[in-house]
Amino acid sequence: MNTSMPGPEVASERGGRADLLAAYRVVVTTDVQRSSSRNNQGQRRMRPALEECVQAGAMALGVSQEVFESADRGDGLQVVMPEAVTLVDVLDTFIEAVAKALREHNEAASDAFRIDLRTAVHVGYVDRVGGEWSGTPLVHAARLVDAPEVKRVLGEAGDACLALVVSDAVKHVVDEGYCRVGPAGYRHVAVVVKETSCDAWWRLL
Repeated sequence: MNTSMPGPEVASERGGRADLLAAYRVVVTTDVQRSSSRNNQGQRRMRPALEECVQAGAMALGVSQEVFESADRGDGLQVVMPEAVTLVDVLDTFIEAVAKALREHNEAASDAFRIDLRTAVHVGYVDRVGGEWSGTPLVHAARLVDAPEVKRVLGEAGDACLALVVSDAVKHVVDEGYCRVGPAGYRHVAVVVKETSCDAWWRLL
C-alpha cells in the first residue's frame, strides 16, 4: 500500500499558471490594526506601504515577484507561499523582514500613517483554480488574525508593530526547536471567531 503524502495535482493551465489541487503550502494572512478608522488619504497611503513591507519579506526569502502570490483582502494581504518556502523560512526570515520594514516605515511616518499589523501563519492543503486560491487553511488563518485577544495585545503593545499569531500546527514546528524563537517566546490564546474555536499562539515583534 502506498502511504506517501499526496502531491499537488495539476488540473489545468490558465493564464500561464497551472491550476493546483491539494497543494501543501504555508499561508500568511495580514490585517492592519484599526484600518477602518483611516480616512481616504490614510487608506490610499496604507495599501502601497503594506505591499512594500510584505515585498521586503519576499525579497528576504529570495522569492521573485513572479512566483510570490498575494491577494488583497481589504484591510490586509493574503499570501500563499511558493512550494519551496518552509514554515521555518516564514517564521525566521519572512516575518522578521516584514516587521523590520514596518518599523522603518513607522519611524518615518506620522502617527496618522503608522501601520500596526496582525499576521497569522498556518499550513495545509489549498487549491488554486483560475488564479484564485481557496481552502480551509486560508479560512482558518483569517479567523486567527481576527482574534480579539490578539487585537487587544497589539493595541496595548507600545513599540511593537506586528503581532504574529500561529496555529497549533505551526506551533508544533516551533516546539521541535527548528525556529530562532522557541516556544518560550509565544503566549497561548483561545480563539473564538465566528464558527472557529481553537488554540493559537502569539508573540509581538
